[in-house]
Amino acid sequence: MLFKNQYTMLRKANDMSAETLNTENRTALKEITCYLLYMTWNCYEIERIRKDLIDIAARCELEGRTLREEVGGDTARFLLELAPNLPRGTPLDYVCIWYPRWYWIFAPLYLIIALCGGDQQLNLLRILIGPFLFMGWLALWGWFRRMELKIKIHYGGLAQALWLLLMIAVFVLLSVCFPAYGLQQVPGTINGVGAALYELAWAAGCQIWQNIRYNRWAARHPWQETPRTA
Repeated sequence: MLFKNQYTMLRKANDMSAETLNTENRTALKEITCYLLYMTWNCYEIERIRKDLIDIAARCELEGRTLREEVGGDTARFLLELAPNLPRGTPLDYVCIWYPRWYWIFAPLYLIIALCGGDQQLNLLRILIGPFLFMGWLALWGWFRRMELKIKIHYGGLAQALWLLLMIAVFVLLSVCFPAYGLQQVPGTINGVGAALYELAWAAGCQIWQNIRYNRWAARHPWQETPRTA
């Protein structure tokens, strides 16, 4: 079961099913799914909800209606009403999803630096705490997006746009300014190969955690119907 991941299987099945929907329903489904990421950490449950929404959208198409009409016309309000009933999970659910995706990219970049940069050294502290900063940013990003949905409902599009500008400013401060002017001042270096191996270790560890975590959750909350025995 270690290498069989129920989350990725469900996500792939949902992607294939979503392609059969018309453009309007695919757009509504994407909008709802995007904001679900900020309502719960549990990405497996998001895919289970997405599966239900795809089934509802398919039925609506047969009846000449749309998914947006089915949820009341306002996806933002629908999501806020849905949020209290969602299993929240933990930030580690986000980590096990986003770290494998990003750190499989970061590691080759550091290898390229090692091959092309010769003896170029990287700041050790910045490399070591990078994953923890990323974890903090994921949590902060989720909070910003949840608040954005409430602001959109209560104060309109202009307030939402201003909130997004604030979110971008915080991102630049934490992701660019702080590492450049804070961490870079701390002595200690590591070469590109060492940095790449460190990132690969994070990616592999988080992928293993993803498999274990969501396979256990799927065993309690299956997405596939259990075949009936005669």
